[in-house]
Formats: sequence, structure tokens, C-alpha cells
Amino acid sequence: MPNADALVLRTVDFSETSLIVTLYTRQFGKIEALAKGGRRLKGPFESSLDILARNSIGFIPKRGDVLDLLTESKLIRRFRIHSENLAGTLGGYYAAELVNSFTAVHDPMPAVYDLTVKVLNQLEEGTLVMRTLTRFEGRFLQLLGHSPALRNCVECGESMPREPNIPIMFGVLDGGVLCPTCLPGHRQTVVVAAETLDIWETLMNPLDRSEEWKHISISPQTLGAIRRLANQYICSLLGWKPRLHDWWNVIAKNDKVATA
Repeated sequence: MPNADALVLRTVDFSETSLIVTLYTRQFGKIEALAKGGRRLKGPFESSLDILARNSIGFIPKRGDVLDLLTESKLIRRFRIHSENLAGTLGGYYAAELVNSFTAVHDPMPAVYDLTVKVLNQLEEGTLVMRTLTRFEGRFLQLLGHSPALRNCVECGESMPREPNIPIMFGVLDGGVLCPTCLPGHRQTVVVAAETLDIWETLMNPLDRSEEWKHISISPQTLGAIRRLANQYICSLLGWKPRLHDWWNVIAKNDKVATA
């Protein structure tokens, strides 16, 4: 019987006593399992199946479309956000929704598990939610091979210089910026200010291990422009709008303000 470290991404009631649980495990990737007795307060899983809880689990894999069977789950750490930090709570749910939406069952990516644990820890600490989630998205998409092309034309590879007051075209369906030569014929393109691309790139930079991204000056207008662009790109990749996208305005209103 396999054992794994797991994050609870989603639960659905199956019967009066049982749950269907979607978990992202470090060792086996995403699994969907039946937790018999998972709805009982004094059941076999010791109330460990809350959304975003981190657990040590045991399960019995099944073949085909049959759900795996969750046999044990011991709580390692519960995702705890201060009651006043609504933005952090919604941010955690958004991270879980992204991981669930983009990953396939039984396709292990330990780096995705580690990244998700890291962002949940940051949200618990009360860090800047809008910036933290944008940074999480950038690293997550890089791990999946979906990083947007922001420096070179996504079609011909030509370097795209950024100059103030000269907008750049971003192809949402194409996954990056488009030069004037390649632009004709492309659908769903967005005009983006050079500053917006600069700051989006800084926030997503996976090579930056400093804390500079927390302190750079970003106007609410620019941060809003980044979010609109990122949201459109995420939707184009998935083919649908994540449920938590409807809550971005609430996250923004309840987020902290950066201080230098």
C-alpha cells in the first residue's frame, strides 16, 4: 500500500458518511480517492480532510476510472489563516484550484507539491496576496512548460524592446508578445504597457530568490492590469474561467499594501 505526503485540494460528499477526495501528493501526483467514513467527526481520518490540509496518507491504487481508496490520513499541518485575512484564505483556495485544474491524475511532479506548500506557508504568514499569487502562477506555469513569452516574439523569436509610452501586443491564445510583422492574423490580442510587462516579469521571475518582489513600487492600476492579463492567459490555457477568478476584486480590496 503506497504512502505519500498530500495536500487536500477538493472534497465532494459521496454518501452520508463518505467523501470523494482530490489530493496532490509529492510522490504520485494528483489522486482522486474514496474516503469511506470521511464525513464522520470521529471517523478513521481524524478530521484531517479539510481543504488545504497537509497530510501523511496511505491509499490503495485502482485501475482505470475507478477511484483510489484512501485508507489512512494523518494531519501534518492545517492551513490556518487569521480570521481577518480574507485575501489570504481566498488566495489559498485559488492555488488549490489551479493545481487541480492544470494537473493530471497520477502524473507526479514533486516540484509542484513543494511550490504549493511554499505558497500556502507564505499566505499564512500574511504576505502580500496579489503579488504572492502572481509569483506562484509564474513558477507553476514554468514547471508545466507554459511560461508566457515576454521578451521575444512568440512566433518569430525577434527581441521586443520595451520603451515607455510604446505599447506592446500580447497574444493571449499564442502565449506571448507579438512583433508588428507577426501580429496580423492573430486573434485575441491585448495592448500591454511596457511597464506592465516589466513588473509582471519581475514578479514571476523564478531565478529571483530575494525578497525584492515584495517591496517594488506597483501602482494599483498596474497591478490590476497584470491581473487582467494573467487571468486571460490562464483562461486561454484551461479553456474555462477558474471559479476563484470571480473573487479577485475581493482579494484586491482585502490585500495588504506594500511598503518599501
